Amino acid sequence: MSFESSSVVSAPVVPPLARPQLAEARRVRAAELFEQGRSSAEIARMLGVSHESVRRWKRVWEEGGTDALR
Repeated sequence: MSFESSSVVSAPVVPPLARPQLAEARRVRAAELFEQGRSSAEIARMLGVSHESVRRWKRVWEEGGTDALR
């Protein structure tokens, strides 16, 4: 049995998202879910955050849209 080394093309290394980027991504995802008419409880469950966070984000989103959550 012969083993030949194969050339594997590796994808460029992408640094993991930093905490602020992850938080922003969750808020923007919440905005998408608000637009779909999802309940705050459902959004909190889906994103793994507290109901209070979702309520706060929704208030901000209602006043300034998705950009206000960035």
